[in-house]
Amino acid sequence: MSKKSLDRKAAQTFIVDSRDNGKTDQEIYNELSELYYDKKSVALLITWTVTTENKKKYKVYNNILLGLLGLSILFKLLTVFSLTIQTGQIWTLLLVLIVPLLAGYFMYEIARYNGPIYRFCGMLTIAGFLQTIGKAENGTDITINLIFAGAVAGLSFYLDSKMFPNYSPKNLKKDSNGEYILS
Repeated sequence: MSKKSLDRKAAQTFIVDSRDNGKTDQEIYNELSELYYDKKSVALLITWTVTTENKKKYKVYNNILLGLLGLSILFKLLTVFSLTIQTGQIWTLLLVLIVPLLAGYFMYEIARYNGPIYRFCGMLTIAGFLQTIGKAENGTDITINLIFAGAVAGLSFYLDSKMFPNYSPKNLKKDSNGEYILS
């Protein structure tokens, strides 16, 4: 059998089905590495695929995070509309289309339980909060932003660590043969 490029969707389905049938991540890796060229991508895909147990266990927290991101989109839209009305410039309406797209993308990926996006969401939320500190006019704005950003970033990092405990792209362990070790 010849190896081929990684088909993420098919491999992820195989991972979920194999876990449901009681196979370990190492057994899944061994089978998939026989089918696909890029063993590191296979190992990363396994580590960032949520287990059925973790999906059920953290579903409420994941839904809270999705709700907070939905509120973020709403607040950003209201801010842009307010800016458009205040300035009277039509070009700011273009921001209505651009600004909430990132939060919408995060919502989509988090709803799909895509492992790598949780850390990225948390980091960008912190960066966005730091950016708004310089622009905030009073302490109330900073406090509200701190609470909101803290909740989104905190939940993002918490869910990342709990649902994907072995996902560490820079620290994948290898055995003496160069094969990845998944615990």
